[in-house]
Amino acid sequence: MDAQGIPDPVRARGRPRSSIRDAGIREAAWALIARVGCQALTFEAVAQAVGCSRTTLYRRFANKGELIQHLLDETALSFAPKFAIDAPPREKLLAHARTCVTIYTGDRGPAFIQIMAASRSDDTIASAMRAHGNLVVPHYYEPLRSLAPGADERTIRFALHTLIGSILHHVGALNKVPNDEQLQRLVDAAIGLCQTNVAAPRGRC
Repeated sequence: MDAQGIPDPVRARGRPRSSIRDAGIREAAWALIARVGCQALTFEAVAQAVGCSRTTLYRRFANKGELIQHLLDETALSFAPKFAIDAPPREKLLAHARTCVTIYTGDRGPAFIQIMAASRSDDTIASAMRAHGNLVVPHYYEPLRSLAPGADERTIRFALHTLIGSILHHVGALNKVPNDEQLQRLVDAAIGLCQTNVAAPRGRC
């Protein structure tokens, strides 16, 4: 765990890594997935794009799923927002939403959509997605829980997935980056989904 309580990224096997080489691998993999999709993503294609051997990749990753998990986790950690531990929950949620926009900008948004689609038919990619969710979801869940303490877990997860999904749709699919006012509205809508559920009479959606 780091100083902000964010879990350390998954470390693959083998000799100590070069951070510069790892960054090049991530950049190449994002671009390849965005262009050709996960099914056509091969270690040979990544190695050629980076200018390294396939052995370099096999020292780091046992399979495509491990490569994709590294890609997702390390990218998220590299953009992790910084804020005071006692920052208001809405401020924390908004900081993570802004980070989400940054992550999905460029090749990463379209590539993330490709990864989500591939996870429906590839167990190793599905496992990578679940592990990545375990890393990032708590940073959205906890502020929402603080803002709507009476909401059940299903409602909170629906709200946070709606928030993240909306950002991914606008940035990754439409290539339209929301301005800060629009992003605040999305965050407040997610908060409202949780709080409205608490206020609604039993038996109603």
